[in-house]
Parts: sequence; structure tokens; C-alpha cells
Amino acid sequence: MIDSLIYDVGMNNGDDTAYYLARGHRVVAIEADPTLIEAGAARFGKEIAAGRLTLVNCAVGGENADSRFWICPSNRVWNSFDEAIAKRGGAGHYAIDVRVRRFEDVLKEHGVPLYLKIDIEGHDHHCLRAIDPADRPR
Repeated sequence: MIDSLIYDVGMNNGDDTAYYLARGHRVVAIEADPTLIEAGAARFGKEIAAGRLTLVNCAVGGENADSRFWICPSNRVWNSFDEAIAKRGGAGHYAIDVRVRRFEDVLKEHGVPLYLKIDIEGHDHHCLRAIDPADRPR
């Protein structure tokens, strides 16, 4: 475990990432929506340049592949692999193909964090299953 590292899995608009950065942590923020990754890159350019933030544009899943992902442009919190979540209340939505990565691979690449925030609309279990009980976030 890396004591100064925090993961924000499901970064969305970056508010949680901003909180962790403000407290002096290094952050790996994972987000499937490329539009939100672009917004995060613009918002956190200084932190990225300083090596305090790494943005990872992928979804987390059970295997490394590409998959259909539903975007709700009016409420991106509802972005999901489940179309029913993205179109709640008749919301407009559309599908994109996203890169899916196994969380085990992300942990190998970036390290095991001190803290792990997960908010990925029903795919949280993929992160939890990847954690080694002998080396887990506090």
C-alpha cells in the first residue's frame, strides 16, 4: 500500500479528486466518459503536470475488452453500462464504446492506494474482488 495514494474510481466531475488533492494526496482518477476526462484534464492541469494526479480513461470490468457504455449528457452521474440507468425519467442518452480494464491491472500499474473511493454504477464489485486481503486500502 502507498500511504499518499488515493483512487477515485468513477471520477465524474472531479469534486472528490479535488478534495483529495487539497489534502495533499496523490490521486489516480478513473473515468469511463471521455468528455469528463477532458474536463478533468482542463480542471487539474497543474496537478497533472506536477505528477500529483493521473487520469485513466477506462471503465472497470471483469475482463480487458471494449464494451458499450451509455452516456446521459443531461446528468452524467447516470452514465452506466446499464441503459436503464442512463435513461431514467426519459432522459436523453446515447451509447459509446469504452475501453474496459480489469482492476487488478490498474492496481499493478499504479499501486495499492491508502484509500479507494468507488462509484461506478453497479460495477463496484469488480474493484472489490481485485483487492488482495493481505494488501488492501485501509
